[in-house]
Amino acid sequence: MRSESTWHGKAPGRVNLIGEHVDYLGGIVLPAAVDRFIEVTGHGSANWSIASDVEGGLAYVRAVCEELEVGPQAVQVASQVPPNAGLSSSAALLVAVAAGLRPGMDGRKAALACQRAEQKATGVQVGVMDQFASALGRRGDALLLDCATLEYELVPFPDEVAIAVIDSGEHRALAATPYNQRRREAEAGDPKRMRHVHSEIARVRAFVAALRKRDFNRLGELLKESHASLRDDFEVSTPNVDALVEQVSSIGGCYGARIMGAGFGGSVLALLDRTRTQNLVAVVGRAVQICSTADGAFVREA
Repeated sequence: MRSESTWHGKAPGRVNLIGEHVDYLGGIVLPAAVDRFIEVTGHGSANWSIASDVEGGLAYVRAVCEELEVGPQAVQVASQVPPNAGLSSSAALLVAVAAGLRPGMDGRKAALACQRAEQKATGVQVGVMDQFASALGRRGDALLLDCATLEYELVPFPDEVAIAVIDSGEHRALAATPYNQRRREAEAGDPKRMRHVHSEIARVRAFVAALRKRDFNRLGELLKESHASLRDDFEVSTPNVDALVEQVSSIGGCYGARIMGAGFGGSVLALLDRTRTQNLVAVVGRAVQICSTADGAFVREA
């Protein structure tokens, strides 16, 4: 018999279409929630416990429960969001717990609570983009977010364009990479790093304009320009990832590709003609997630 205190939450993973390494400098970003979900079931308990494949899952659950002023919980997690795939399983877990425990909460406040929880759980000063997208993304749209003001607007994303996330096979803990150094250099105003930041923010605006015009080839050009900037000016790519981006970009039906996320390995993002996705999967010969946009956990029905 199910306990009356049992709660359930569900939240999507996300991709960042464009706007990489600008969120922590107050730039604009364009993420989208995608149709890979984490579902959580929990109930109050004398002790904290979790059944989950998400690395560090218990620390995340405890941290978000503390933000929401909730006591110990026993939690079970079912995840469609593969770890280390660039889809932000950590944000999806946090937002799913918040949605289960506080379903009527304002989505913006929930995203901020989940951001604080992730910072507390990991000791890393993460931005708010991932949590915002998981909480407030909308099926059929990307989410244009100003990370300085937290103002956002929805931008239509075409059904004909598929979002592909390709595993590079190169995975490293960020603590073992120059990630923190790159961030410090950008925050200090290093000219080369800032050249990426300024040009990437301009690309976000151009990407939104191309979406509104349904200019899919322009979207691809901007992804390629973003990758070159991340490779040359922000220096967060690797030769293996560069080769994969070049390979993927040359496949028929692919508009363009770039490294995604913090960098130094991880995943590659590509946009492609939805009718030709099997071509990409067959050619790259590695793990590929073909995604569509999805509703966030705190989206209300119109």
